[in-house]
Amino acid sequence: MEPEHHGGSGTPLLLLHGFTDTWYAWRPLLPYLEPEHEVLAVTLPGHHGGPDLGGRPMTVETALDILEARLDAAGWATAHIAGSSYGGWLSLGLAARGRARSVVALCPAGGWKGESPEGRHVYRYFLRSHHILKRSTPRMLHLLAVRPRLRAAAFREVIAHPRRLPPGAALHMLEGARECSVVLEGIEAARREDAFGALGPIDVPVRIAYGERDWLIRWPRWYERLRRMLPDAEYVKLADCGHLPMWDDPELTARTILEVTRARDADRSPAAAD
Repeated sequence: MEPEHHGGSGTPLLLLHGFTDTWYAWRPLLPYLEPEHEVLAVTLPGHHGGPDLGGRPMTVETALDILEARLDAAGWATAHIAGSSYGGWLSLGLAARGRARSVVALCPAGGWKGESPEGRHVYRYFLRSHHILKRSTPRMLHLLAVRPRLRAAAFREVIAHPRRLPPGAALHMLEGARECSVVLEGIEAARREDAFGALGPIDVPVRIAYGERDWLIRWPRWYERLRRMLPDAEYVKLADCGHLPMWDDPELTARTILEVTRARDADRSPAAAD
């Protein structure tokens, strides 16, 4: 699998996937996003196909440092940033570092205290999935991906309509999660009280979108800490969507991002300045 996707034209848009996923999570949205943006969808450090951690620990700060270096390599001082789950928290972290033009965080992580019932719920899901996938043979993964009932059972906790997930995409997700090298380290790091630290000031538009049918990170309890930190952010519901809304409703998810980027670009245009 390629480590990233880069295409389209327009203002820069960085896409950050969730824990154990890859850049491929954004594929359903590319036809909507690329006509308006130069899109860079990266695979996160330590994830299947992504850069290694260079001997550094699996922490949010390590990931942010590596992502900033990737922005520098692209020649982007700032970019619109959209992130899913763990990538949603990273998008906010990049914004606090001054690297964002706007942020759209889809079902973001970090809205709970580290060792809390909400946190333990999330960590148990990833730990259980990790152990199941590590015991699975390639043929078992193939069957999970291609058989509709098995695919629905495998993804029902993160996708509200798993039968809409194409078999090829399902196999990409299963293989990516199986080959993610930082699952156990990431879960252990997330359990620490300071794993998702306080965010610095963010002076760009922020939209937090939560899945109406998200089983993994549920509105509103899983967002209470985030709402205290970001009281001025816009909070919107993604109707009939689960934790990975790009597979449930790509058009709605893309529109949720583009509404923010279009408004921000209009504010910064020469005509608006006049």
